[in-house]
Amino acid sequence: MTKKKWAMVIMGEDYDPEVNRARLDTEKKEGHILTVRDPKEALSLAAKLKEEGFGAIEVCGAFGEKLARKMYEATGSTVPVCYVTTPPDELEKVLKFWGEE
Repeated sequence: MTKKKWAMVIMGEDYDPEVNRARLDTEKKEGHILTVRDPKEALSLAAKLKEEGFGAIEVCGAFGEKLARKMYEATGSTVPVCYVTTPPDELEKVLKFWGEE
């Protein structure tokens, strides 16, 4: 049986994609937590994941709908890209947490 491959992608300028990554395997799934530093790397990674047989990509809230859609298009519109959203009543707290350090 072939495992289903999926990826969770997190974006931040201080990540090193070669170092900041993890793999989560189960009997039926192969999960990858990957990082990118910017939108350009995200688009390149999406195309690469398609070529490597990934069936789904999830992205952190830093991506938003527009970049998630561009990533989907980078896969030839074949690999769904889901993105995290924040309920409106929690947005202020999220922005405070992720704001300037």
